[in-house]
Amino acid sequence: MAYGIYLSAAGANAQNHRLEVLSHNLANVNTPGFKPHLAMLQARHSEAIEQGMVSPGSGGVDDIGGGVAIKPNKTMMDQGPIEQTGRQTDFAINNNSGFFVVQRGEEQLLTRAGNFLFDSSGTLTTTNGDPVLASDGNPIRIDPRLPFNARDNGEIQQAGESRTLMIVAPKEPGDLSRVGDNLFRSLATVDPVAPNERNVVSGHLEKSAVVPTSAMMELIESTRLYEANLRMMQHQDQAYGNLVGRLLKE
Repeated sequence: MAYGIYLSAAGANAQNHRLEVLSHNLANVNTPGFKPHLAMLQARHSEAIEQGMVSPGSGGVDDIGGGVAIKPNKTMMDQGPIEQTGRQTDFAINNNSGFFVVQRGEEQLLTRAGNFLFDSSGTLTTTNGDPVLASDGNPIRIDPRLPFNARDNGEIQQAGESRTLMIVAPKEPGDLSRVGDNLFRSLATVDPVAPNERNVVSGHLEKSAVVPTSAMMELIESTRLYEANLRMMQHQDQAYGNLVGRLLKE
């Protein structure tokens, strides 16, 4: 394949990946606690340099760019805006380090989405039905027939008893891996957040951290770059076709 067409194809592929990431972010603009992805692209050396046949900086014909490589996406952990909802079982963590803990099967997972609810048995769950854990590591349960009260520190009181939401913080943001459904798996141990640093408010939700206007501008930019790479492929293909045609005539 002609090297120019290869470079343009690599660029189109990279922008297509970026479009998919941006579209996913925009689709979750109303998802509570959602953290946007950032498409990571990196310039490549030429094939000869990557295979060790030529040293970078040699200045030869093989010392040229090798297009764009797609790297693993990065999760942007910026805090989303806090919005009042008035629902007692909605909780928001007013910092960008703490996470709620839920149980899925035998695994404890983390989330920033605090739009919880009590099911018919009185268990506090996520919208996907995963039990929300208390600070003692057990699911939070109440008597669904009795009234309850939720406090700003993440405490749920009923009939003189109280349960407190478990809030933990990873040592590093890079310790977290997405598992879908707005949940994260910690690849290292997490630490319980101190009582005076919990910053949990009831009747509020952390909204998506996606900024719609910025995401739309990036989407338009990426679309134009994708189309530009496709046009370059077409122009180069036409040029090579004309060249081959002239050579055959001779």
